[in-house]
Amino acid sequence: MSLEDDYTRLLYHLLPPGPAWEGDNPLLNGPAPSLAAVHQRGDDLMREIDPAQTVELIGRYETLCGLPDSCAPPGVQTLRQRQQRLDAKINIPGGINERFYRQQLDALGYHTATIEQFQNLDATPDPEWGDKWRYYWRVNIPSDATVAWQTCTSACNSAIRTWGDTVVECVIDKLSPSHTVVVFAYPEGENDASN
Repeated sequence: MSLEDDYTRLLYHLLPPGPAWEGDNPLLNGPAPSLAAVHQRGDDLMREIDPAQTVELIGRYETLCGLPDSCAPPGVQTLRQRQQRLDAKINIPGGINERFYRQQLDALGYHTATIEQFQNLDATPDPEWGDKWRYYWRVNIPSDATVAWQTCTSACNSAIRTWGDTVVECVIDKLSPSHTVVVFAYPEGENDASN
């Protein structure tokens, strides 16, 4: 049963009982489509509350959150990327632990990315650096998560293949503690991420 039918039935139930109100009544059938449209519009606006799904209000959300920023200039992101960035900025509580950065990566769509802290390794990558490695950490993003190939509809001067994501790198860099250095790696396979 459609929403219009539901509203028509509800309007008929508002009438007092009696033979005068039996049968089709154009006065009651007329407002049902408008009431159904208002109901549907209310449902649409309820979806707009969630920044990860907003379409109509995305401009207002971005203005309130200071987006787009230097990580992604206006016009370079798709609607889905804008929604992910907005969701990451609004819904993830702050922190400076691995869990916080993991949530940021997930919100930006990098569910397979891993975080590696050099201070937790048994041996430092370069012994000459000594304890300086504790200020470095690495985000491993599988290269196939960010590979973009040229297609038939690509511009003639576009790269045949690109990888890496300046947006996620910028976001994580901005959020990282100022005394640390983040290194981004794009390993070819899952096994490479652990090396």
